Amino acid sequence: SDAMMMGDALGLEKGIGSMWNPPAIDTMMARNDETSLKSLGEVYMAAANDVGGFQKLAPSKVQDTLRQGGTFVFRGRNLLLQHIDSKVGDNCAIEDILEATKSGR
Repeated sequence: SDAMMMGDALGLEKGIGSMWNPPAIDTMMARNDETSLKSLGEVYMAAANDVGGFQKLAPSKVQDTLRQGGTFVFRGRNLLLQHIDSKVGDNCAIEDILEATKSGR
């Protein structure tokens, strides 16, 4: 929802502090130099500004874009896996997701 009530109910992290993840930044910087990162940002912004309706996909308040997500696996109403990302790059391991889907059969 535009009020981000679901994220609040799930306890998802939010705010600029949740976007700072030094290990993820180090990994990104190891793969790219400053010039390539700047170029990537410029291309992304040009594409985002060129796609009709793109702005309608983002929350109306910019601070709501600083919300972390998570991974939730359900079988019917039964929650099999819950992983709440604490920071950028804190994603659920694919092995855990696959195991949850297997165990829920």
